[in-house]
Amino acid sequence: MNNQPMSTPSLNRIGAAIIAIGSVITINSPAAAITLKVTMTNLAPTQGQGIAPVWFGFHDGSFDLFDEGASASFAIEVMAEDGIVGNAQGRIPPDFVADFIAEGADPIALTNANQNSIASNFATSPASLGGGYQDLLFFDRRVDPYFGVQLSGETTSRVVTLDGDSSGLRYFSYAGMIFPTNDGFIANDDSKAIEVFDGDGNFLGADFIVLGSEVWDAGTEVNDEDPVNVPYDLANLFSSTPEGGVVQRHPGLLPAGSGGIVDFEFNGAQFVNADFSAPDYQIARITIEQVTVPAPSSTLGLLALGILGAGSSVLRKLLCI
Repeated sequence: MNNQPMSTPSLNRIGAAIIAIGSVITINSPAAAITLKVTMTNLAPTQGQGIAPVWFGFHDGSFDLFDEGASASFAIEVMAEDGIVGNAQGRIPPDFVADFIAEGADPIALTNANQNSIASNFATSPASLGGGYQDLLFFDRRVDPYFGVQLSGETTSRVVTLDGDSSGLRYFSYAGMIFPTNDGFIANDDSKAIEVFDGDGNFLGADFIVLGSEVWDAGTEVNDEDPVNVPYDLANLFSSTPEGGVVQRHPGLLPAGSGGIVDFEFNGAQFVNADFSAPDYQIARITIEQVTVPAPSSTLGLLALGILGAGSSVLRKLLCI
């Protein structure tokens, strides 16, 4: 047996190999990733407003959903009138869409709405190309009139992992139809109003309540509260009386006794507390918090320690120490 110490070049090669293994594992570690939980709770009273699927995005502040006093885009129109925000991240399963159509939704109009939705617009926007991220808060309910709608007292969450430069993810935006209305919706007008990371990349989070007084009217559909134009029945989806107005704060629903939404009943559902113009009416609470998840590199890290440990043992033997 040769007990002579290894030559310096051989030791250098072993050391370099061990360092290289550690370096590869360090490079693969997602140090820049952050995992967030976006949660929305419907705060409306029982028999009050529901909330259709809500689109949300993290971006650099350049993605402007709409402007108060200006005409709504087609994407805002189909969101506010029909609850269509697109299928970000593929959150809406194919069988839901099939059921949606089976219940009477026009497949051609639905395809057109999705192809020109908020999610579609974001996907091709500078905000998205600059590192932004979009997703959905989706409620898998399949009964009219609440098809896909989150009801009072219900909470839904989405856990997302964001990678890259936080400057492209600094601001948060959201948008969703409130149901039942002709074209009422909740969303933030100012694209930089909700800052979740500061200028140095530090996580700030968010926790806010959307009030009834903050509901928007898209100005695209007359607020006639006619059951044919308010999509209680999916066969009436995409049906409306055009208004040709602009986005502004919603005036609220017709008073009880007027034959409007608060008087209406459909499939056993009643909406006696749906008028969000009532004092102190709350629509939703939205929170964004950081959560801890097991790091994907944990196993690799343990493997690296084992390899380095084994390497040290071999090295000691080779050096006879």
